Amino acid sequence: MAVPGTRDSQVDVFQLPSERRILTVPDVKSTKTGMIMAIRILYKKDLIAITGYESGHAAIHAHSSSDNTWQLLYLCNAHTQPILSLDASPDLTCFFTSSADATIGKHPLIAPTKTQSREHSADGPLKAVNTGHAGQQSLRVRDDGKIYATAGWDGRVRVYSTKTMKELAVLKWHEEGVYAVAFAEIDQTPTTATPAPVENRATVASTTQSLTHATGSVSQQRDAKARTTHWLAAGSKDGKVSLWDIY
Repeated sequence: MAVPGTRDSQVDVFQLPSERRILTVPDVKSTKTGMIMAIRILYKKDLIAITGYESGHAAIHAHSSSDNTWQLLYLCNAHTQPILSLDASPDLTCFFTSSADATIGKHPLIAPTKTQSREHSADGPLKAVNTGHAGQQSLRVRDDGKIYATAGWDGRVRVYSTKTMKELAVLKWHEEGVYAVAFAEIDQTPTTATPAPVENRATVASTTQSLTHATGSVSQQRDAKARTTHWLAAGSKDGKVSLWDIY
């Protein structure tokens, strides 16, 4: 578990369930970033910490277990206002940042190498889009990597394509600002079945029809759909949570 550290620009990593602090991600030495605003930790060859700062900078630090040190792999300032949220793509190739400004940034998710030592402060993100909507408080990528959603201070939930970063939908229901969004996680593991021998297929078909008639009630079908839908939940300052079924 990662949380803002005892110093504003650092991150403390705790081990669970012992609740023992085991690592501290250092601050960025080359520029003033202000306090930590958003954090994501994950594994890509080693422990990676993605951080968003008050200054609008986004950074990637990689931990080396061999010498217990942190290496700054990426540093970019795609925003003019503090970063409010960030999330990584499921395939761990990129991550997205949202801010108090109207920009959404798409950044490369760099993996550590033995010889790598660079800061990308001048290179810029993979893509930065001015959405025209300031204050997108929360950003989450769906687990199939196709879309991401943001929660807006204007009470709107917006859905974007991860590939083109174009706006696909605007969800309006809340009367006050939306502060959090989340997608339901769906098991993407494909299921396979061994085909029945030709001479037994009529029997299998008859048995399947009987089972469908016996178990395929409306409530069971509804339950099955609920378990396989990419639900999108949004929480607002109005104290309400909305649930959406899109795409």
